[in-house]
Amino acid sequence: MASKPEESESSYDLCIMRHGIAADRGNGMGGGDAERPLTVEGKERMEEIAKGLARIGFAPQWVVSSSYVRAAETARIVAASLSPEVPLDYCKALEPGGAPEALLAFLARNSERRTVLVVGHEPDLSQLAARLMGAGRHANFVFKKGGCCLISFDEFPPAAPGRLAWWLTPRILRKLT
Repeated sequence: MASKPEESESSYDLCIMRHGIAADRGNGMGGGDAERPLTVEGKERMEEIAKGLARIGFAPQWVVSSSYVRAAETARIVAASLSPEVPLDYCKALEPGGAPEALLAFLARNSERRTVLVVGHEPDLSQLAARLMGAGRHANFVFKKGGCCLISFDEFPPAAPGRLAWWLTPRILRKLT
């Protein structure tokens, strides 16, 4: 995301996104939870959501995703729409039950990338957002499928709570196209 004139060039923007609409559990596809793909509707909506993100000027320098199929598909759709050349990596810390500290350590390995999109799962993403904003474990944040927020930090890894720049539902993002 382009920095505003009053923002420091050293700021760090972390966009946290929940995967799109996926096939139901036990749909006869086999492979378990990790193998559930996005539905046709889920793919279409993620393409619209990516256009909404582009419309507000979000351009990640790095995309990091859970390796679960639905999250990986979401990350590929958004990355291809926003920045086709953007690096895309996978991190176990974004899989269900992953630790925020492990994700921050993973991101710190490439901290020169100052605008990052991470794609994962609930309820872990809500807990991550709450922790990064200093809201505590019991904050009532919820990501809808395809929803995302942007948290800005003065430095990375963060030494102080981040600032919530925006929290956008999938419906709002789709309407921005």
